[in-house]
Amino acid sequence: MKKIVSLILVALMVLGMVSTGFAADDKMKIVYCINGTKGDKSFFDSGSEGMEWINRDFGDKVEATCLEFTYDDTTWKSQLENVFMAEEYDVIIVGTYDMLEMTAELTAEYPDQKVWFYDEQWDFEANPRENVLSLLFKQNEGSYVVGAMAAMASKSGHISFCGGMSNIVLNDFYEGYKQGAAAINPDINCELTWMNSFSDSSKGKDVATASYSQGVDVVFACGGSAGLGVFEAAIECGDVYAIGVDGDQGAYFESVGQTEKAAKIITSMTKNVNRGFYDTAKKAIEGTLEYGQNYRLGLDGDYVGAAVTSTTNAVFSAEQMAKIEQIKADIASGAIVVNTAF
Repeated sequence: MKKIVSLILVALMVLGMVSTGFAADDKMKIVYCINGTKGDKSFFDSGSEGMEWINRDFGDKVEATCLEFTYDDTTWKSQLENVFMAEEYDVIIVGTYDMLEMTAELTAEYPDQKVWFYDEQWDFEANPRENVLSLLFKQNEGSYVVGAMAAMASKSGHISFCGGMSNIVLNDFYEGYKQGAAAINPDINCELTWMNSFSDSSKGKDVATASYSQGVDVVFACGGSAGLGVFEAAIECGDVYAIGVDGDQGAYFESVGQTEKAAKIITSMTKNVNRGFYDTAKKAIEGTLEYGQNYRLGLDGDYVGAAVTSTTNAVFSAEQMAKIEQIKADIASGAIVVNTAF
């Protein structure tokens, strides 16, 4: 009888391992490959925070880590190859348009390696992959909201989008931004400028300073660490404002005592990479995650949004804030359809 009970227990344990996909004492290992570094106070930091949330809440089942590839793009392919070749991780998270081609090659070479590709649309017709899913954020939706806010705050009727480098994702930001601004002021001048960098803050400062000197009074800084220079320019250029991106940059600067910068940032278009990674990990643990498709994450679900800080409340009236909230609700419900570069 004891032998029969023991056999039943062993069988149940085996079934348990099959249903979860890994043994009870084995954790799912996730690595987030950053093609840059932490410290941008926006995009990469948000993704890193998502790894922290995963470890915090699912640490008994998951082990999530980060690898920083730095901004030397000549090393990115070899570093990513090394991660694939190591066969150490159950899931590799990698993304942005810079990494698309090399990731497509490696996922074909390693068909058993699960990959969460983010922040760029994966063409599953051209590159069908059963081991890949794509997390595509609807930055156009959040940008529509902050574009409307820029138009409300602008006195000159002249605003700017200051992007890192021209690509489809950054143009998607711009499409939403200019549409939202035009919804408030059809005659607004919304110019497009590029810093040609995601890491050099001095370039961001130079481009923003030039825009402010030409009458722009609100600049949307959308370029990672390079965008930090826009806030420096806003301080030096008088009665002007800036908009942050990805993380709540105004709240961050306020929290570390950089009140001059915080006072210039009327909002930030939050791209909640942290929430995207966290919710995807939760689905993986629950066994409901499906590969071979693009997941589109927008205002519905709070994957993108517009931050509200003390500066936001100081700049916008209660009536304007109510209008902003209505715009968010209308986009989430589909009443407002936002243009896209995709």
